[in-house]
Amino acid sequence: MYGQRKIAVEKEDLDKRSKTFWSVYLARFSLVLISTCLYVFFVLIFSTNEFEKKVFYCWLIYLVREMINPVWFLQGIEKYRVLSIFGIVSQLSYVICSFTFINEKNALPLYIVLFTAIPLVVSLCYFPIVFKNVTFVRIRVTDMIKSVKGSIVYFVPTIATAVYSMVDKTMLGVFDSARISTGLYEAAEKLVKVALAISTASFTIMRTRMAFIYGKQERDLYNRNAKAFTSFSMMLCWPIMLGIMGITKDFVPVFFGNEFETVVGLSYVFALVVPCLTISGLLQAIYIFPFGKQKSMDFYYCIIVAVNVVMNLILINILGTIGAIIATVSAELLLAVILVINARKDGIVVGNILFCSIKYVIAAASMYFVIRLVSRFVVMRAIYKVVLEFIIAVIVYFVMCIVLKDAFVTTQCAKIVRKALGKDKENG
Repeated sequence: MYGQRKIAVEKEDLDKRSKTFWSVYLARFSLVLISTCLYVFFVLIFSTNEFEKKVFYCWLIYLVREMINPVWFLQGIEKYRVLSIFGIVSQLSYVICSFTFINEKNALPLYIVLFTAIPLVVSLCYFPIVFKNVTFVRIRVTDMIKSVKGSIVYFVPTIATAVYSMVDKTMLGVFDSARISTGLYEAAEKLVKVALAISTASFTIMRTRMAFIYGKQERDLYNRNAKAFTSFSMMLCWPIMLGIMGITKDFVPVFFGNEFETVVGLSYVFALVVPCLTISGLLQAIYIFPFGKQKSMDFYYCIIVAVNVVMNLILINILGTIGAIIATVSAELLLAVILVINARKDGIVVGNILFCSIKYVIAAASMYFVIRLVSRFVVMRAIYKVVLEFIIAVIVYFVMCIVLKDAFVTTQCAKIVRKALGKDKENG
C-alpha cells in the first residue's frame, strides 16, 4: 500500500517513480526473503511428518511469488485492465488444472503447487510492463530503510484487521465449546462479505486515482471525483444490504443446507454492516490514503478492536451469536462515524454520502418489497427462484433509480446508450 500510494503520487515523474519502485521492491524482496528463511527454519525444526513437510515446502512457491510480485506498482500506475485480464486468465487456468489433475485427497501438494505456481507465472508476466515504466537507478540501503519506515504505518492496521476478524469467532469459541455458534457466525459473515466484495472491489482503484489527483493539487478535480466515487459506492451498498435481507431466506437453504436455517436471522442483522463498511472503505480510499493519514487510521483501528472486544465480552454471554454480530456492526459503525467526523474537519464534503443515499434507499426498499413478493408467491425449484429474485432485483432497482431521476445512474445509463449507438466515439 505504501508503494502503491507513492507510485500514484509520482506517476508522471519517471526519475522519482523509478527510485520509489526499486527502493520499495528491494526492501520488500529483502523482508520476504528473511520471512522465507524463518519459515524454512521452523518447518525443519517443528515438522516431523513427511507428508506435512512436503505440504509446507509447496507453500514456499507462494513466498517466492510475494518476494518478486510487482502488482502494487501496476496498481500505482493504474494498469487495472492488465491486472484484470491476467487475473481472469490465472483463475481460469487454476480451475481447469484443478479439475484436470486433482482427483484424490493425496494430491494436496499438487493442488497447492497449482494454487501458488500459476500466480507466480502471472507475476513474472508483469515485468515487461514494469520495465517499460521505470529505469534502472542505483539504490542505497538508506533508501530501502526509508521505505520500510514509511510502510510501518500500514503494517499496524494489517495486524489489527487480522486480530479484529478473529476476535468474534475466537470469543464465540470460548463461550461455546461445541463451536456451533462459530460455524453459524462464519456462514452469515461469508454471505455478507462475498456480496460486499462487489462494492469494496473498487476501493483499490479509487485510492490510486485519488492519491494521484491529490498529489497534483487539483482541488476541483479531486472534489468531482470524490463526489462520483461516493455516488457509485452508495449506489451499490444499499441494494446489497437490502438484497441480502430479501434473498437470504431462499439463498441459505440452497447454498448452506437446511441445517443452517438459523443463518437467515443472523444475516438480517449482519447485513447492517454493509453501509458501515462501505462508508469507512470509501473514506479510506478518498481521504485517508490520498492524504497520507495512515497513522490516524492505526489509532482508529485500535479503538474499534478494543470496543469490539468489550462488547463481545458483554453481549456474547447474553445473546450468543447475535451478540457477536451486534458487536461487529457497532464497531464498524463507530469507525465510519469517526472517519466522517475527521474527513469533515479536513474539508472533505461528506454530506453527499447522506444526500445521494436517499434515492438509493427508496429504490432498494422497492427492490426488497418485490423480492419478498416473489419469494412468497412464486413456486419453483429453490435454485431457480434465487436466480429469478436476483435478476428481478437488479431490474427493479435500476428502473427505480431512473424513475427517481438519480443524476449518477441516469448519466451513466446515457453514456452506455450513446456508446452502444456509436455516438460517443470521442469519449469511448
